[in-house]
This record gives sequence, C-alpha cells and structure tokens, in this order.
Amino acid sequence: MTALNRKLRSQRGETLVEVLAAILIASLSVAMLLGGVAVSANLGRQADTADAYFYETLTAAEMRQTPVANGSVELTQGGISIEIPVRVYGGEGLYSYALNTDGGTGS
Repeated sequence: MTALNRKLRSQRGETLVEVLAAILIASLSVAMLLGGVAVSANLGRQADTADAYFYETLTAAEMRQTPVANGSVELTQGGISIEIPVRVYGGEGLYSYALNTDGGTGS
C-alpha cells in the first residue's frame, strides 16, 4: 500500500516503455474487436442468405408450386396395404406431398 501511495504522490511520469506497452495493448484490443465485428457481420449475412433460401423452399413446398417428383405412398393397417399415388413438392429436405389425381402419369 505504501508503494501505491508513493507512486500516486510522485511527480515522475510514466516511462516510455510503459507508454508504448499501453499503446500496444490498446491497439491489439481494438484490432481484435474490429476483427470480431467483421466476422460477426459476415456470419449474419450468411445466416440471412440461408434463412431466405429456407423460407423460399418452404413456401414452394407449402404452396405446391413446382412438383419435383411423382411417387407413391404405401399405407398398411391390419394386414391391408394400399398404395396411393402422390406428387412431391419442395426440395433440400423440405417436402410436401399431395394426392396425384391423374394416377401418377402427369407432371
């Protein structure tokens, strides 16, 4: 505690090495902060792009805009099996199915 009191009452300033060390630490801190902000902004842009693509694909699947495939779904209950023709809409893991009324021969 006495060393701290002596330092506070001293008329001597900081040494050049101490000032340069403080400037270096402040400069590195600012550089790291700006780098973090730049990475964060880039990740935000990538997330916005991915979200837009996801919602575009989801909307296409829900609105049944463009069929991507024709197929069938097999339902089995109590030993009875029924095959139902369907159209598949969407893509990239987001799919919607609708009954194919033309028996699976249409687009």
